[in-house]
Amino acid sequence: MARGEEKTYTGLPVSPGTAIGAALVMLGLLPVVDEYEISQSEVEGEIERFRAALNKTRTQILELRKHLDEALPEKHTKILDAHLLITEDKLINDEVENAIRTEMRNCDFLFKRVTDKFIEAISNIPDKYIRERASDIQDVSSRVLLNLRGGAQVKYDHLPGPRVILAHDIIPSETAGLDRDNVLAFATEVGSRTSHTAIMARTMAIPAVVGLSPEMLSIRNGDIVVVDGYKGVLIVNPTQETLAYYALRESREAEIQEDILKENRLRPETLDRFRIQLAANIELPEDIEIAKKYGAAGVGLFRTEYLYLNRDIPPGLEEQFGIYQKVVSELEGYPLVVRTFDIGGDKLGGSVPLHIDPNPFLGCRAIRLHMDYPQLLYTQVKAILMASAFGNVKIMFPMVVCDDEAGQLMGLVGRVKDDLLTDGVDFDDEIEIGMMVETPSAALIAEQLAERFDFFSIGTNDLVQYAMAVDRNNEKVSYLYQPSHPSVLKLIYFAVKAAQKSGIWVSVCGEMAADPRYLPLLVGMGVHELSMSALSIGPIRRMIRRMHFHDAEEVLDKALKCTTADQVLDISEELLYRIAPDIMSMMLYGE
Repeated sequence: MARGEEKTYTGLPVSPGTAIGAALVMLGLLPVVDEYEISQSEVEGEIERFRAALNKTRTQILELRKHLDEALPEKHTKILDAHLLITEDKLINDEVENAIRTEMRNCDFLFKRVTDKFIEAISNIPDKYIRERASDIQDVSSRVLLNLRGGAQVKYDHLPGPRVILAHDIIPSETAGLDRDNVLAFATEVGSRTSHTAIMARTMAIPAVVGLSPEMLSIRNGDIVVVDGYKGVLIVNPTQETLAYYALRESREAEIQEDILKENRLRPETLDRFRIQLAANIELPEDIEIAKKYGAAGVGLFRTEYLYLNRDIPPGLEEQFGIYQKVVSELEGYPLVVRTFDIGGDKLGGSVPLHIDPNPFLGCRAIRLHMDYPQLLYTQVKAILMASAFGNVKIMFPMVVCDDEAGQLMGLVGRVKDDLLTDGVDFDDEIEIGMMVETPSAALIAEQLAERFDFFSIGTNDLVQYAMAVDRNNEKVSYLYQPSHPSVLKLIYFAVKAAQKSGIWVSVCGEMAADPRYLPLLVGMGVHELSMSALSIGPIRRMIRRMHFHDAEEVLDKALKCTTADQVLDISEELLYRIAPDIMSMMLYGE
């Protein structure tokens, strides 16, 4: 693309707002490995550089093994023994050193070439067990390359200034470490409204577009781009007319947001006095500041898995306790719902080793992973209980699908409480314990599960995925990801009514809670709380305050009789455009 030529890429809008700034193309945390020649006099020094990187990698793996041995059963740390053996593999290392001597090229280029060859060869072997060793070589190769390159790679926790991040995808461990002060917007090739890039963008209150053409990664660093998180477009090298239009849009959006901010202490209740609690979803402790800014009545979902990502060693008891205590103290009496780590599926394990699952979303994730690492779960529950002595803290377990799992989890909480009592450590013995309703099985046995727990939180992102049999991160089947489908609505309704019948409170914490199109449906069900990204709280509050509860009940009654998702949306949007055309325009279309 010639510099100065305006070009527009169209994708999926996933976080509202507009941003104008310089592009930073994010090709992953690993540096690009360049190839260059060295002189004969530099050969031995290059070999020593290679050996030093291998030694540093061995030291890192041994240190990691030491820490994991203290937290995990031995069978789960054996993989690190295999990683050590790879760093000592004579076949690989000799081939690299011989290539340095004969080809006189840099060792990082040659090491990557050799390991890539081994990875490709092993990946083609029919035996599944041997095939899976390719990931071990890749892991060690990445670590050695980072050690070889030292600090040469771009540090995404220290960006060179305000930037629009462009990437194929941004994994949770990368978003967890981003320099938030300098991220203006995200634009990615893959993703969906419920992908972690999208969720993080909404949490950070920045615009984002996903599902863009791969061609957008050819944009050069420093090119001026516009991200329109309403319409779902990325504009490269905008003309003066385009810049003027978006500058006006930014100004108008800021005025609307400022006006909504003035309402952040008003009660979120309907015109006929039905009140719903509005809470924030957070990923990291620093998200509390923006949650308070937008008037959140507490945290309805603290996604603690981000504490485990982008690091080699899992957070210990004191570190976690300090984080939970700090967050609940800053909430000044408002509740903090801490979800135990939900790793697996589309979230990499970071400091928690993962099984290689052929279908990760149906494999060992969330509490299934908890059962494999009981000591990690024990430590987290203990830290949460200790923090409960300092404020209104609640524990929530993800992806409970049956009563047996519920029984095991409640048993573990009981054991932790007994240990704290024995040690004389203060905690809230009446702490509320809840579960996420994220699967059809949990929704269908909600009445039995409600007898075990103090509250339900309905995770609609996964519930839609499992109900509709659609990978929520796969753009090829995104048309089937339909939160308003009657089957999904009936599952949510069944869980809500089961909670109400048992006298426990019920929240919705998935992305449906933040989308105005579904608000009348959730209000009509009588949910007690909606938990969402902080940026959505103001607009949702304003819509609730313009709505009658009996109108929402009528919308729900009609929706439950529909046969398609589009029919449901038509009914819901008819009410919303009547009561809040300004919010609908801003949140959905940006016109």
